[in-house]
Amino acid sequence: MKRSRWVLILCIVAAFFLWVVYTLSNEYTAYFRFPLEVETNLYGRSNLSQADNTVFLRGKTRGFYIIHYTWRKKIPTLRIFADQALIHKYPDRKDKFYLLAGEINNLVNDALGTDFQLETILSDTIRLEYREVHYRKVPVHFVSDVSYAPQYMSFEPVRIFPDSVLVYAEEPYFDLIGEVRTRKVSLSDLNRTVEGIAHLETPANARLSHNEINYEVMVTRYVELSTEVPVTTRNVPYRTELLLLPEKVILQYRCPFEDAGNITDEDFSLVVDYNDFIEKKGGKITPSLERAPVVISHVQLTPQYVDGIIQNRY
Repeated sequence: MKRSRWVLILCIVAAFFLWVVYTLSNEYTAYFRFPLEVETNLYGRSNLSQADNTVFLRGKTRGFYIIHYTWRKKIPTLRIFADQALIHKYPDRKDKFYLLAGEINNLVNDALGTDFQLETILSDTIRLEYREVHYRKVPVHFVSDVSYAPQYMSFEPVRIFPDSVLVYAEEPYFDLIGEVRTRKVSLSDLNRTVEGIAHLETPANARLSHNEINYEVMVTRYVELSTEVPVTTRNVPYRTELLLLPEKVILQYRCPFEDAGNITDEDFSLVVDYNDFIEKKGGKITPSLERAPVVISHVQLTPQYVDGIIQNRY
């Protein structure tokens, strides 16, 4: 008789436990309130603000979540990132901004996690404050290790966007920050144009307006060509003659394959300036490339130096 009583009690306890688990596993619609922090990218202002008002919302979640939320001593703060396009300024209040709840439903829903399905935000306006801070615009230095497939190269610098960013820091640190570098980008055996994203290295005691930049490495097939170019003189005084040996040199260069047919010998001009020549010791000088197509690169002269003899004419 006593044993049957204990079995009955255990069955009741087990049934109650299963009922509680089943009940808390179901989804319910409930009301919640959360403190809210909003990070943004406003120029010239702090990037983080605690909302003046608590955010009230209604959502659907399991009973376990509701019990856990109810028993917590401190309500966790939700943190979202809102682009500057969503941030509105109060026209007559310094440093005061606001968010419209209807524009951040997805952001809040993502911040709540997968255990919570947001139905609506009951607070209409989220009030925020972003104070003005010191900032300076500095260039971005693209750090890379690039190699190309045979007969391919780039004829122009790597394109980056943006090519400069705003650095926010205390005044003493600005003198230490002349540029912002990207993390090293390694690209090998390129035979076509490549685009990508490079992350920026944030200097110590600072933050940046951008965390990454876009880059584009323009890659094209090239050919190596050569042409014989006469060397001319300039600024030679009256009754003086500057004789150059040799009078012509071989100019080698690279150019894009598709531009090779448009380049002629007349597109090049090599010049020796008399004033530069007389300052040289040893009577040798490298001719200056005064004119050349903009698309060429890797120019080499053979020979690299020319001899010069000054003769006076009477």
